[in-house]
Amino acid sequence: MLVANPAASQFTGGDHRRILQMLSRSHLVESVWPSSAADARTIAADAVTAGFDGVVAMGGDGIVHQVAQSLVGTEVFLAVLPAGTTNVFARQAGLPARPVRAARLLTDEVPVRAWPVVSVEATMEDGARVVRHAVFAAGVGLDADVVAAAETEPYRKYWFGGLHYARTALRLYWSDLRKRRPTLEVVDGARSARGIGVMTQFHSTFTYFGRLPLRFSADPPAPMTVLTVERLPSRRLLPLLWHVARSAPGKVRGVEVWEGCEVFTVDADPPARVELDGEMIGRLRSARFEYRPDALWVAAPATAGSADA
Repeated sequence: MLVANPAASQFTGGDHRRILQMLSRSHLVESVWPSSAADARTIAADAVTAGFDGVVAMGGDGIVHQVAQSLVGTEVFLAVLPAGTTNVFARQAGLPARPVRAARLLTDEVPVRAWPVVSVEATMEDGARVVRHAVFAAGVGLDADVVAAAETEPYRKYWFGGLHYARTALRLYWSDLRKRRPTLEVVDGARSARGIGVMTQFHSTFTYFGRLPLRFSADPPAPMTVLTVERLPSRRLLPLLWHVARSAPGKVRGVEVWEGCEVFTVDADPPARVELDGEMIGRLRSARFEYRPDALWVAAPATAGSADA
C-alpha cells in the first residue's frame, strides 16, 4: 500500500509516478491518497486487515507518524519515502534523502527491522482518553509549544526548514518561556521533577534543525533518556545550548536528565501541549509514556536507527 501526501514540501507527481512504476515491477501495489490525518490512519488500518505486507508512507514526518499509528503491534511493516521538510525519521532510519532512491530499497527483497516506539496513554484536556505512539520523539510543554507556534506559519517551514524552528523557538523563548513557572510533574519510580517542559530520547539522536544532532546524554538511550527543564531564565539559556551541543545538558542548573527510563508519567496543571514526532496531539492533563522495543517493523538498512537505540 503506497500512501502519499501530495502536500509534502518535496513531493512531486513525477516522483510518485516513477516510484509506483518501480514498485509495481516486483510487488502488487495499491496507491491511495489520504484526505486527512485520520484518513491516513484508517487506510493503514485497512491495509493490516486486508493482509498487505507493508505500508509505504511518501511524504514528511507527519504522514509517517499517522501511518505508524495503525501498524504498531502488527506484522505489517512501515516503509518511508522522504518527501517532507525535515524528514527526521528517514535520517534516523538511514534512508536516502530522495524518495526515488529510498524506493529502490523496496524493489527487491525488503530489509525489515524491529523498531522501538514510545506508547503514550493520555487523559486530554476534555477528559478523553487517547493512546498514540511516537516513532522518534515525544515532548510535553516547552518543545510542544515551539512546534505548535511553528505550525502556524507552515509556508515558512517549507521554505526555511530548521531555521524556521530555531527562529520560532527564540521568539517564543523571549515572549514566554523565560518567564514561565513549572506546572508539570514528572515521575519515574522514585525520581520526580517539576518543570516547564519534558522530552524523551529513545534513539541516539534526533533534531528538527537539519543534521545538527541533539543528545541528552553522551551515552545512547537505554532504553529512554528523559530531560526535564525546571525553569529557563535568560542566564541559563546559553549554558543550556552549550551543554546540549556537548551532550551534557544535565550539568545546567534547573535541568534534570534521567537515564535508563522504561516508563514515566507526566501530570499537567493547567493542561499542557503534547507533541509526538512533531505532530500536535492536543493538551493533556496526565499521561504515561512507555518504551516498547519491538513494537514496529520498519523497512530500513541493516545498520540503521534501531541498531543504535
